[in-house]
Amino acid sequence: MQISKPCHSTSLGAFLAVLTLLGLAMSSAFAADKDAPAPDWQLTGTFGLSDSNGNYGTPVNTDVLLGLSTLSVADGNFKFSASIPYMRIAGRGLVIFDASGNPIVINRRTSLPPDVRTGWGDVNFSASYTIPPSVLDDFEIRLTGVTKMPIGSARRRLSTGEYDFGASLDISRQFGIWGPFVTVGYLDLGKPAGFRLYNTTSVSAGTSLMLRDNLVAVASYEFDSADSPLVPAGHQLFGSLSWICNDRITLTGYGSVGLSAGSPDAGAGFLISYALN
Repeated sequence: MQISKPCHSTSLGAFLAVLTLLGLAMSSAFAADKDAPAPDWQLTGTFGLSDSNGNYGTPVNTDVLLGLSTLSVADGNFKFSASIPYMRIAGRGLVIFDASGNPIVINRRTSLPPDVRTGWGDVNFSASYTIPPSVLDDFEIRLTGVTKMPIGSARRRLSTGEYDFGASLDISRQFGIWGPFVTVGYLDLGKPAGFRLYNTTSVSAGTSLMLRDNLVAVASYEFDSADSPLVPAGHQLFGSLSWICNDRITLTGYGSVGLSAGSPDAGAGFLISYALN
């Protein structure tokens, strides 16, 4: 059993958050089964679809429909992932996304006519190293670095056109079927000409719950500081449910509810993870 392994938005951000949180959940699953053999290196493909809607502090709502493809390689305590989204953004051209999936409002000119734009977004890369619970008195710590390669079209308002770099620290511990965790992250945003963007900090706190041997639930509170003077900090509640069908296939449904104008009002999506070896 293994799920590939971070955002306010239940579009790109939720995909990335789900992958991270499910990594924590599966760590809990293996920790709960002390006799289970440690998994060998594994190549995993994850595919999904999500939809979110919010006004991000503007008078006009923006709807984001997104498909994401992620390829991950895990070998021992190391994991490397690459993902790329295909986006359909319907609104007034206000919202793009950073390397953590947070929505950035780069234009509030509501006089612009509503439009629909589609296309590939930026490629996101991550690399992580996990210190196993046996080393730290049953605590598990994961260090992750992320970067965004701006291949999306800035002209079509699908990218900032700049690189982003970030890092995060995940701390979790297993208590029977419960796996509480805290994640703290920092993101250094590229600065496109003509726009003012802030570097951001993020905090996520929640728990995984092994409902059954093949059923994992995750619930968390998410916070991200403001990354633009046009949008306030984001607060949201997030939840997911994963069914481990077999050693290769895992199905996940998830949703979120925004608690501030910096997050979408609501969103939902699903993921299919398939272990390729």
